[in-house]
Amino acid sequence: MEQPSKRLDSLIKGFPVELIQLILCELPDAIALRAAVLSHSVFYHAFVAAKDLIPVQVLINQIEPDLLPDAFAVLESLRIKPWSRERVQEFLAHYHENRLTPLPTWTMSEAVSASALYDDIAFFITDFAAVALAAHPVTGTLDISPPALTSDEKTRIGRTFYRFEIYCNCFRQYGWKDNRFRAEEQPEIFFDKYSPWENDQLACVHDYLYRRVLSVYNEFAAHDIEWGEEMVGYRDDDDWHDGDNTWKQGTLSFGLNYVRRLITAETYEERYRLLNPNRRSDWDSLHAGLWATNREQEDDDVELREYSKSYERHWIPPPRLDDPDPGPEKAWRWANQHESRGGWFVAASHRALRERGYVMWDLERLHKWDLFRAPWSSGPDVRFDTEKSQQEYEAMQRSWAERSKIYQRGGTGWWIEGDESRVVWKKDDPPRPRVRVINWP
Repeated sequence: MEQPSKRLDSLIKGFPVELIQLILCELPDAIALRAAVLSHSVFYHAFVAAKDLIPVQVLINQIEPDLLPDAFAVLESLRIKPWSRERVQEFLAHYHENRLTPLPTWTMSEAVSASALYDDIAFFITDFAAVALAAHPVTGTLDISPPALTSDEKTRIGRTFYRFEIYCNCFRQYGWKDNRFRAEEQPEIFFDKYSPWENDQLACVHDYLYRRVLSVYNEFAAHDIEWGEEMVGYRDDDDWHDGDNTWKQGTLSFGLNYVRRLITAETYEERYRLLNPNRRSDWDSLHAGLWATNREQEDDDVELREYSKSYERHWIPPPRLDDPDPGPEKAWRWANQHESRGGWFVAASHRALRERGYVMWDLERLHKWDLFRAPWSSGPDVRFDTEKSQQEYEAMQRSWAERSKIYQRGGTGWWIEGDESRVVWKKDDPPRPRVRVINWP
């Protein structure tokens, strides 16, 4: 009797090549396409005969049409190799002027890269919305079942995450002695191309990603023995610095796939493999670039509500991309009506609004919240608890000292005060030299 595998092989070989190609075109994403092509020589040869068509069609199956240009732009930004200031400026000029020519063909590796990134984008769209919509942006009232995202909201959030990835590819630090763009150089070639509410959309994504990384990073820094030896800070008062911790900013700069793997890692060992070899300080981060864009404005203390039409045309850039819904612009104008242009985005007083993604939503959702009923007020300033902060810092110093002693005795791994059961000892190693790289908190 003929084996089932042989019967299946005969059946596949009997299919017309055109039918095989149609089947491949219907696959849901490029990762499934790659698996199919590698599964049988018939699929492989059918793919090769139409390799200019099939990857594009599969990506169209997966990625919404409105996000395809962003997916293409990310791929183009990955082609800036070797990295140079001139290449980045040329890419950004074409990108912001909508002059990037869509690829006539996509290679399999490019299609897989675009497919994998879209999967990360979809993950973050869902997670961002779940966090942002969990409570009313003004009253703080919990909402356990907010209305589902509209297609425009999904596109808006997705575009912002793609823009974050493009920013990382263009501005991340490549080595210690690179010729990267400093924060004060970034507005002219990047942030100034966007309206203030588009920049605050990027600030919303930054704040969300920073908060997602913060707890993972701090927990690791509080317990890893090597990080204790190197005095890596992990205090919980980063909000007082508006998220401007350069080491955590360096973690964000690796991009969305890295951040996703980090925040979903379930074990110490997984996080160790991600964090330990990739620790870097980023002084010219997205956060720093946004602040530099605010600072470059010649603030004349004129509030937004007092702007004339001619003044608006001069000082408020139009949105780079058309948005069919006026919700984001109206939300931004509502929150900033009493602000002068030196504080139009990434403002500390708007942190609570950014946590709720206030410039991401359609007007209908904003009206249901009754958002515009009264001017925005951040409430009374919360006094910084100097004594508590000092106590936390002293506790952190004691932790550093204890873990340093263990490291000098040959220990690595996970440490908890009073519990060394997860310390890995290397008893045969000679005492380690005491060389510290101080990562100030």
